[in-house]
Amino acid sequence: MTERTCAPAAAPSTATASGALASLAAPNTHERLTWRPLLWFNLLRLGSSGLLLGLSLLDPPLKPLGSADPVLYRYVAIAYLLGAALAPLALVARWPRFNLQTTALVGADIAALTLLMHASGGLGSGLGTLLVVVVAGGGLLVSGRLAFLYAALAALAVLVQSLYRVHIDQLAPTYTQAGVLGSTCFAAAALAYEMARRARRSALLASARQNEALGLARLNDEIIQRMQTGVLVIDPAQRVRLANGSAARLLGRHIARDTPLAELAPPIADALARWRSGRESPPEHSTGAYVPRFAPLGTGHTADALIFLDDTAAVNQQAQLLKLASLGRLAASIAHQVRNPLSGISHAAQLLQEDDALTADQARLVAIMLRQGERVNRIVEEVLALGRSQPVQPELLDLSPWLTQVVDTYCTSRRVPADAVALHLTPGLVTRGTPGQLQQAIENLLDNALWHAAGAQAPQVTIRTRVSGTRERPLIEIEDRGPGVPPAERERLFEPFNTNRADGTGLGLFMARELCTANQAHIDYYTPPAGGAGFRIVLADRRRRQLT
Repeated sequence: MTERTCAPAAAPSTATASGALASLAAPNTHERLTWRPLLWFNLLRLGSSGLLLGLSLLDPPLKPLGSADPVLYRYVAIAYLLGAALAPLALVARWPRFNLQTTALVGADIAALTLLMHASGGLGSGLGTLLVVVVAGGGLLVSGRLAFLYAALAALAVLVQSLYRVHIDQLAPTYTQAGVLGSTCFAAAALAYEMARRARRSALLASARQNEALGLARLNDEIIQRMQTGVLVIDPAQRVRLANGSAARLLGRHIARDTPLAELAPPIADALARWRSGRESPPEHSTGAYVPRFAPLGTGHTADALIFLDDTAAVNQQAQLLKLASLGRLAASIAHQVRNPLSGISHAAQLLQEDDALTADQARLVAIMLRQGERVNRIVEEVLALGRSQPVQPELLDLSPWLTQVVDTYCTSRRVPADAVALHLTPGLVTRGTPGQLQQAIENLLDNALWHAAGAQAPQVTIRTRVSGTRERPLIEIEDRGPGVPPAERERLFEPFNTNRADGTGLGLFMARELCTANQAHIDYYTPPAGGAGFRIVLADRRRRQLT
């Protein structure tokens, strides 16, 4: 009978490096090269128009402002100021488009300044120099030939004003001054055009470099977040500046920015304080789920500290792979040194058994030789199987259907009654591991449980799945109704060749532990509340990749 309950799990969240990288986000390049400079140009126009109007309102007015036609000067100055004050509305609305809006503003400035210059007595008033400023400012804003269009408009306006004074007002000609001012406008336009071109090229290059730096920073952030090693950056005040997802999973809690390290993980905080003070070398001891390592970020006492949290399961897995490789070489030696002489002994015993002249005592001794030879051969086979290189090929396993299939296959192959094993499975639990190796580990535990629970009331063995409360990893619990393991024997429970069975090899539990470790799982013994013996397998987190 299978009992199914729902146990959802939530992944711990963490303060990521993305917040620290947000400061690298560059302002919009188009905004920096167009609308923002236009805003400053509008402010310059507003200030200039206000100053020209204000100076003309002095008593007496500042000469020569409005000396030729005070009424015209005052009306034009007021209109110029109102236009400059209303221009930011079009800027905010972004209508009309940038080049058209800039051209309209420069054209209005040229017209207003030309009229003000005419009302102040012409080129001799000195207001014509403001046209050079307007042309240069407009040339810095736009690109291409528009800058020279502004210079042409200013030169044409100056020429028209000179012609008007000569032919209408019958005043002395000022064509030379008009030509000089027009030439100056074209020179200012050319200079502004070149400066604007270089400024835009520099801005685009800086923007490209900034975007490249931002891309690299985002790439680094992505790499840090996907690292299996936990990463913490701690400031001199012992507060978290940065933490990746692996650190949150290893510590089993949410990690917010500026969280005190003493509150997050007191053992790490103490070890970091000792390391910073130089009282001892960086600690490399394990704290259960992780092994901390320290590195400085910079120099001096005000530098941040970088903490790496290595997953103990991954470290153990790597050590286990090395140990299995050594054990494989040992197994090959056993195959040559033990198996060949054993085959000779077994063959000789078989020949003796066929001798009709053997007495009953001799036949019994020969049978003992054959039986013990078979036992030694089985031990050699199991050692060879353990030492044989078995590649770790992890894949995602949905525990409920997978365990059901494993138990069905086991009961069918071992001819175990269906009611001998009870399943209580939590749906939706997924782990990452090699199916064949984990199945062999569970079968070894079932062999051990059914042997010790022989004769007990059905179900003899109970298998349940749930979520680990501390690290949110799925686990499997296998309990039997046998006598349990005495406390004195529990320390040696997973040692090889440790058995109390006359026909056992003592490698079943040892192999189960080694296979679990190779798949980033951890196996422990515990005593169930109802008595008997229990083995708990804490499986790998499906979000963490395994060594292959």
